[in-house]
Amino acid sequence: MAEEKTNVYPYRPPKKYPKKDLHGRPRVMQMQYKDFKRFQKFYVNVFGWDMFELPETAGGAKKGSEFPTVVAATGPSYETWEGLNPGHMNCTVSHAEGEVAPPTMFMEIHMDRPVAETVKEIIKYGGSIDGELPEETEGWAASCFVKDPSGNVLFLWKCPPSRTWEEPECGYDEE
Repeated sequence: MAEEKTNVYPYRPPKKYPKKDLHGRPRVMQMQYKDFKRFQKFYVNVFGWDMFELPETAGGAKKGSEFPTVVAATGPSYETWEGLNPGHMNCTVSHAEGEVAPPTMFMEIHMDRPVAETVKEIIKYGGSIDGELPEETEGWAASCFVKDPSGNVLFLWKCPPSRTWEEPECGYDEE
């Protein structure tokens, strides 16, 4: 039987995303709140996060809502799924209608493989699928929720083949 290749742990240096492969890249974290002003005061004062209201056309609540949807950013940002500079991450924050859901990491997976292959690998290493395996689609809709072995929720998103590699999305894509 062939020996399985594994990564070396611990203290492996950060990887540089190879050209045309963003598998495992976090794009955004998603969090919820019950009391916006209290949430905002905590993260701005404790961690120095910037927050701005997400436009309704980009998935935000109606302008001036008592329960705004905001982008909380750890560094330079704009109204999208990721920060402008490597190492900075955006967090989409929305009002919780019921119980506050645990934070969710929105991560990219292989563009050139079916979502089912990534899910099989997740299960092989102790994770699980949360819900149903999605139908494989072209475009921006190939995604699913999974849990890691500790129960953390990950929202996996397959970047479509239409992605423009000639125009970097942010600092992560620059050489």
